[in-house]
Amino acid sequence: MITLAILWLLPNLAFAQSCGADAFSNPAARSGVFATNAVTIAAVGDVMTHRAVQRNAASLDRGYGAHYASVAPFLSRADITIGNLETPLAENLLPGGRETTSPPRTIFDDRVYSGYPTFNAHPSLAAALKSAGFDVLQTANNHALDRGPAGVDRTIAALRSAGLSHTGTRARSDLAAPWHTIVRSGGRRIAILACTFSVNGLSDPNRQALRCYSQQDEVLGTISALARSSSVDAVLFTPHWGEEYSLTPNRRQRQLARAALDAGAAAVIGAHPHVLQPVERYTTRDGRPAFIAYSMGNFISSQWSIPRRNSAILFFDLVRSGGQMIARSPRYLPTRVMPYRTGGWRIMPTEVTPDGAAGLAHVTRMLGAEGRLGLADLGARVACN
Repeated sequence: MITLAILWLLPNLAFAQSCGADAFSNPAARSGVFATNAVTIAAVGDVMTHRAVQRNAASLDRGYGAHYASVAPFLSRADITIGNLETPLAENLLPGGRETTSPPRTIFDDRVYSGYPTFNAHPSLAAALKSAGFDVLQTANNHALDRGPAGVDRTIAALRSAGLSHTGTRARSDLAAPWHTIVRSGGRRIAILACTFSVNGLSDPNRQALRCYSQQDEVLGTISALARSSSVDAVLFTPHWGEEYSLTPNRRQRQLARAALDAGAAAVIGAHPHVLQPVERYTTRDGRPAFIAYSMGNFISSQWSIPRRNSAILFFDLVRSGGQMIARSPRYLPTRVMPYRTGGWRIMPTEVTPDGAAGLAHVTRMLGAEGRLGLADLGARVACN
């Protein structure tokens, strides 16, 4: 039996549980990794709900919450946590957006709530993500319209009901709403803007999803306006773009990322390829240091190759410098999806997973050794044996 013992480097906090149990809970304070004079951002990649992931959640008492329990304390330690929600949360809607006449009695039935190629997850996922520490979810992606216009509406409603912000889509009842969201932290106002390269050719008669390329002027204009606004302290750009399973960004990604930074964004955090892509440092035309994380890969999925199974939680700080806020100190905690026999699918810090060396090497190769965090850096000592 694999067991895990954790001792947070704080008084009177010790845990001894299985690797598939809630091993990382209740950190009492920030460690030195987190600056006290900054807004610390945590960003992850794609929250995928393939059939195996949904089926497992349906079998667990805690549902989707169990999948995130082992990384929730790390997500929660950031001031703002962002992820890409790559599924609608459209209660009782069939593919195409039709209302079912026989609502399922479970959170997965492979009909209303289904996986690839047209995703839809039970709205309880929203509450699980909120409990895990998420604050903002990107809803502009190629699966945004998998349950039609009504699915976009219900997804937004589900997120709001759970206390989550979203960016990149809008409900039919509020088509004048801004594409971005603004999150307040420590007196700072951080704007986050998402867009998508595509909605998989599905009809979007109401323009409910912002397009990265066909609406590029609007995207860059929005970033520029937000960056100049006295009511916004920093802008983050979170595009859904690139080529699936490519370990390198393409020309369009590079061009749009740099244009967004030159327009005023502090950092770019991308999604869609389902694998990690490199982090690139960039100096803007007005001399600001910035960076681009081209793709954060899959945070959770049932895709099983090393590049698709291994990802990271990216942390960085927004700090005041010369009258403006800049992004600095990107660093990351490697993570890995583990389908434990007991406890189901889980996202785990890679260093406590069996046979995690290859995944750790891949993540380090993609994101660089500089800035890689271990659990000890975050205030935990871990032994898995």
